[in-house]
Amino acid sequence: MHAGSLIAAGFDCDIFQAGPGKIIRRAREGRSLEREASVMRHAWRNGFPVPRVFDADGPDILMEHVEGTSMRQEAAERPERMPEHGRLLGELLRRLAAVRAPGWLQAADGCPGNRLLHLDLHPANVLLTADGPRVIDWANAARGASGADTACTWLILAAAPVDDPAVAAGREGLLAGFRDAADVEAARPYLRVTGERRRADGNVTAEERAAIDRFLTREAPEPAGEWTGSTTGDTREGGDDGRAARGMDLRRRP
Repeated sequence: MHAGSLIAAGFDCDIFQAGPGKIIRRAREGRSLEREASVMRHAWRNGFPVPRVFDADGPDILMEHVEGTSMRQEAAERPERMPEHGRLLGELLRRLAAVRAPGWLQAADGCPGNRLLHLDLHPANVLLTADGPRVIDWANAARGASGADTACTWLILAAAPVDDPAVAAGREGLLAGFRDAADVEAARPYLRVTGERRRADGNVTAEERAAIDRFLTREAPEPAGEWTGSTTGDTREGGDDGRAARGMDLRRRP
């Protein structure tokens, strides 16, 4: 695809202008984004708020240019809204739980089900626009039990590193809003295995491991379920490039 000027850069993708109202998201290392584009099309057709996809070809996705601010950025600028953001995350997960996954999508190990899972839904992956939220970055998407998705987000919100004092002070409000809106009881059977796999990631700091341990002691029942967080098929979660660890980091980036 012909790309215009570079307008933004993410963890492993660059964003280019592509004409009025459109952008190209290009994988920097050349990996194919076609599966991710198909997942986004499926979510959009089922009424879930994602940027509209127009085309995909290898490492490129041609999609709608969404004007908005990430929830992570707004939390840093307006931390008083963090409880509202937590509720919105919970509501988005409930909406996603109503979407049946396409049959071709790989299954998440140990959490059998037929729901569409994002598996990386946190403030950096939600854009706040005048028309409502849009959820981005579907590279970890899989098929399974919706409770596993809620468990992933809950763990991220509770334990991910935060370097902004105002955001750190608002974390409890974010979590309270999330617990009010999300189906946290459905998530509990997946918390311990999600946390244990997270602890084993080489990109996780000692500080985050300690936060995970405190969270599991407080919220998780003794081992229930066997989900490892891995999926069969092409997914970046827990990959050797450390992409998942950076995605879960709630610290501000330049």
